[in-house]
Amino acid sequence: MASKAGVNAVALGGMLFLVLRLLAVAHYDWDVAFSLAESVNFDDVIGVVVGTLLGAGTLTGVLLALVLPLAVARHVHHVVRGEWRPHQTVFLSVLVGVLVAALITLRSWPGLVVALVVSTLVFTVMWRRGPLRPYLSKIFAHMGVVVGLAFLGLGGLTDTVWVPEQLITLRDGTTITGYVMEVQSPYTEVLTEDGRDIRIVMSGEVVSRTEANDP
Repeated sequence: MASKAGVNAVALGGMLFLVLRLLAVAHYDWDVAFSLAESVNFDDVIGVVVGTLLGAGTLTGVLLALVLPLAVARHVHHVVRGEWRPHQTVFLSVLVGVLVAALITLRSWPGLVVALVVSTLVFTVMWRRGPLRPYLSKIFAHMGVVVGLAFLGLGGLTDTVWVPEQLITLRDGTTITGYVMEVQSPYTEVLTEDGRDIRIVMSGEVVSRTEANDP
């Protein structure tokens, strides 16, 4: 029963994340989000999640810097109590690696500052018996909710699209800067960067597609 509830919660969370992503990348224009929904389905959630995490690097780094110290402190708390769980150690090690990669690659100094400040505060509260310790224990007990809220926050706060921005050149010389959301013969659906509108062109009219950040 508990496992079924967990699966349902994950499914609901994935659906909410997808809805927030559609609205956010459409700059909360309901009509554009509705048009995008035709090219995305629930099976695409993993791709949308991974694309969002990597595409919104700075915000991802800051959110990880906020949540990861809490998760690590909770894990340390369990280890001290003799409740070591190897899979949690592996999972947290991977997330630490992701955070380090984001900080180094993107030079996200705000993320580094956030990680250091939050880590210092969390471990200070955890090791000292003070008035804030019961609140920290409540956060540890509801860590899933904290992670879920951070996850949904990422979905709704960044307008970064989960696919790369491209320069699309048409046969008549017209260039469109945007995101290819779907290619389904004979049409190509593009979400434009300027204005975030949906533009549908004939696939046969597309001469080239290059990454917008290519030199």
